Amino acid sequence: MLRWPRQVGLSLLIVMCAALLMTAQAATSPLGVALDQRVIDLTGTLDSGTTERLKGQLAGLEQRKGAQVAVLLVPTTGEASIEDYANQLFRAWKLGRKDVDDGILLVVAKDDRKVRIEVGYGLEGTVTDLLAHRIIEEHITPAFRQGDYAGGVSAGVNDLVLLVDGGDLPAVAASQGQLQAFTVLLAFILGAIGGVLIAARKLGWRGALIVTALGTVALVVFAGGREWPMYLLVLPLTMLVGGAIFGALWLARTAFYCVMGLLAYIVAVVVANRFVAVSYIHWLAWPLGGALVLGLYLGLFLIIKASWKKRPRFFILRALAVGVIYVAAGLLLGHGYQGWLVAIPLATVVAFIIFVQSIAEPGSGSGGGSGSSSSSSSSSSSSSSSSSSSGGGGSSGGGGASGSW
Repeated sequence: MLRWPRQVGLSLLIVMCAALLMTAQAATSPLGVALDQRVIDLTGTLDSGTTERLKGQLAGLEQRKGAQVAVLLVPTTGEASIEDYANQLFRAWKLGRKDVDDGILLVVAKDDRKVRIEVGYGLEGTVTDLLAHRIIEEHITPAFRQGDYAGGVSAGVNDLVLLVDGGDLPAVAASQGQLQAFTVLLAFILGAIGGVLIAARKLGWRGALIVTALGTVALVVFAGGREWPMYLLVLPLTMLVGGAIFGALWLARTAFYCVMGLLAYIVAVVVANRFVAVSYIHWLAWPLGGALVLGLYLGLFLIIKASWKKRPRFFILRALAVGVIYVAAGLLLGHGYQGWLVAIPLATVVAFIIFVQSIAEPGSGSGGGSGSSSSSSSSSSSSSSSSSSSGGGGSSGGGGASGSW
């Protein structure tokens, strides 16, 4: 029975640390929202069509020139001036490439009736203070006075894109990086095919070694560049990883076909994006994230079911402990219903810990294997990634212009 206080105390400590971490992250964000989009409208002024068009326009500019331009609409800057507010956000957003600082931030404070174009160091010779002032006075604020906010923002973005396109900026170094990534991907695919053939007994080890050697030489020639010695080490390892993964999946045929179906779906979405604008968030992130969450909760259900069968005596106490943790997390996180929503995944992690331990305890039979498997699933679910529009820049000396309407 002494294990229960330790489990509950450890769970409470986890929740408190998570709450403090989230609070610290929110405090360092000037807006309290992620700065991971090229266009952020916190006023609900721009329609979805205009927002997507602007995002595509700015994404195209970044691909051509490397410069990053972002648009932000907020109700008010509060007690801060529009200049200080824009400069602070520019640095937090880290707009522009590192060591080039070719970023621009267009800020519109709608209720304050103020607008600001903040320019990074690397573009101050291209988008001068005078040009930024003319863009605001001649194209942005006249439209704003007519209530045409979408037109004003679009006109400002068009002018900035035109100026940056004509500017003398360092060439975009993405092509070589894309070629390297494509080469590694080809090596992984070649290794995956070889792994399946070996698992299906269609290819022997000698043949696999010959194919690996020939494939490495061909890919090194394809990639070229001065990094070819690195490829001689990276590409065979990549083939080995691909072969091991898909060879093992071939032995578990159901898992292999599920993975292949998932890969086919991802490829279809990427190909479709070449012809029509596809939102990866809607077509990739949400479906895959939803499937992952459903899978994890299905695993949790099976763990709870096994716990009930193995140790029904303490099942109610463990369920009550999870409920207490959830309530404590909701109260600590606060922020209305959002705190209670955030508390759900935290309580889920605690449930994994408590119920897996109940199965893995001595005398629980084969439940230990299930517990370790579920524990690894919970640990993998805690890692996530997010795309960001930050380029590592963000240095601005206050260049640009401000205006009002």
